[in-house]
Amino acid sequence: MEDLPDELLVEILRRLPPRGLASCRSVCKHWCAAIDARGLLLAVAHLVPHSLRGIFINYVPDRSLRFFSCTTPGTTSQPSMDVTLSFLPGKLNRDRGGVLEHRSGLLLYENGQAMYVCNPATRRWATLPPPPRVPPAHSHWPFYRRRMYLMFDPTVSLHYDVLFFPDVLDKQNLQPGGEPQSSATEYGHERNSPGSMEWPPYMYPVQVFSSRTNRWEEKQFIRKGDAAVTISDVLSDTQSPISSRSTRRNHAVFWRASFYVHCDIGFIMRLSLEEQKYQVIKTPKLDTTGCKRRLRTYGYLGKSKHGVYYTAIHRYQFHVWVLHNTTESNQTPEWELKHQVDLEPNFRQHNNQHLRRETIEKCWTLGSLGEEAQEKADYEWDSSDDSAVDAKEGINRDCADYYFPVDMLGYHPRKEIAFLGNRFQGFAYYLDNSKLQYLGSPYPMQLDKHHRRGLPLLESFIYTPCMDDLLPFSE
Repeated sequence: MEDLPDELLVEILRRLPPRGLASCRSVCKHWCAAIDARGLLLAVAHLVPHSLRGIFINYVPDRSLRFFSCTTPGTTSQPSMDVTLSFLPGKLNRDRGGVLEHRSGLLLYENGQAMYVCNPATRRWATLPPPPRVPPAHSHWPFYRRRMYLMFDPTVSLHYDVLFFPDVLDKQNLQPGGEPQSSATEYGHERNSPGSMEWPPYMYPVQVFSSRTNRWEEKQFIRKGDAAVTISDVLSDTQSPISSRSTRRNHAVFWRASFYVHCDIGFIMRLSLEEQKYQVIKTPKLDTTGCKRRLRTYGYLGKSKHGVYYTAIHRYQFHVWVLHNTTESNQTPEWELKHQVDLEPNFRQHNNQHLRRETIEKCWTLGSLGEEAQEKADYEWDSSDDSAVDAKEGINRDCADYYFPVDMLGYHPRKEIAFLGNRFQGFAYYLDNSKLQYLGSPYPMQLDKHHRRGLPLLESFIYTPCMDDLLPFSE
């Protein structure tokens, strides 16, 4: 088939099902380029089950896990989803429990000292053994598990991988005396002047668990290209967005056999497990000069209709970029600004209605993992609801000038819809028409007024069920 014209090769490839087409990307560079250049995987993406069923949310201070989902029945042929995770062994630990990661229907779940990879749709699960190496400074710190990421793409394989980043690349670890182990080893002769060290390091260690072998293995990823900056440049950068307002986790995306993770130092790492190489991509810059209040800019790395999305939120300013991957003529990935809007007018209007205690219709509710009403998870949200309003309407200033920070909850997997939250409410924002739809409150009602005003959103995970896996245990 090496002699086939590209046009004929593409016609053959486009007739393959999603999993076969994805596998063909690994045959050779020529086939991979032919598939990516013509967007063949995007063309068959609608054949992959990506129905949105809700959002798993981890909370502080009570460390509870809830499921925020649609309450209106929709058309579905899939069986009930057990979002309570009652099929897992033992009693769910209230103090040390929560979703660590979601990927294409599988959850990485923490329950006390145990960790599980599970599927709420099939009620199957597997125990994840602990990684072999945890940095001594954080071995007693339960949040080191927030450095673990799940990789699963049922269009390619029903096996999954878990990545663990023992040496996190953030400003805290890059301070003198606190550089990552990989950097300390590689640049031992420069430890007295760490600011001059190049970043990122030439080799970066990642521990990988594979369901194929059922064991952990440490892999060294080689940097592609020259070093981007020095550590001094990283430490002096005060303008780059940080990963989230309240989470201890960096957002990540798995897209076309590459894994992207956001570093809180103005970079994104893209790892290729096939080549065992990694590349650093600078995050887009958001100009905040002239802003009335000095607030941090928060960045969110996500995946939606057109691939990898980067969102920056500064106060009510909302900017979205889409990543264009490398080509033969351009080896540097580039960001394209896709959308920008000032959400203040509509948020003001909604907050004023809330303060006046006006009735506002909602279509989503919050369920606890201790509740039995798991049938709520069986309904797919209908995003065609015409109750959304224009985000560019005039500002209603009847009430006081309140400001509530905006959180990014995630993106719809196949539609350009961003899910947003502030300290009281949840919304769906439509990028194609700048409409904002009120969904309901993603916060527990039993919290007292003091906690409701101060409760930060820890982590959120868009849930898309998958009915196919190789997990061993079930009810």
